[in-house]
Amino acid sequence: MAKTTISRGNVLSHTICQLTFPSTTFATTSTEVTLSCPGVKATDKIQVQIDANMTVGVGIGNAYTTTDNQIIVRLLNLTGASVTQAAATLLVSVKSCEDSPIPAAVV
Repeated sequence: MAKTTISRGNVLSHTICQLTFPSTTFATTSTEVTLSCPGVKATDKIQVQIDANMTVGVGIGNAYTTTDNQIIVRLLNLTGASVTQAAATLLVSVKSCEDSPIPAAVV
């Protein structure tokens, strides 16, 4: 697609994917879960939401991609003990942006 706008990371496409998030047990303060997400590019912007109740004391700290066709979801453990996030449906918002990564010189 020919660029017709100022370089600011304009969204070229926005896709919603639905994945199965596996049951995850961890005792550390955080853990990362890598999931296959076909079509995702390493430069895409990712947002996620679990479409169910989160386990008390577990939160989503970050979601990102660094490799084509996979995403990484960082879970946080706020309890100080071992916790298990049950398997659930994960909704993934994938945004493909123009000029991604955004050039450092852009003001």
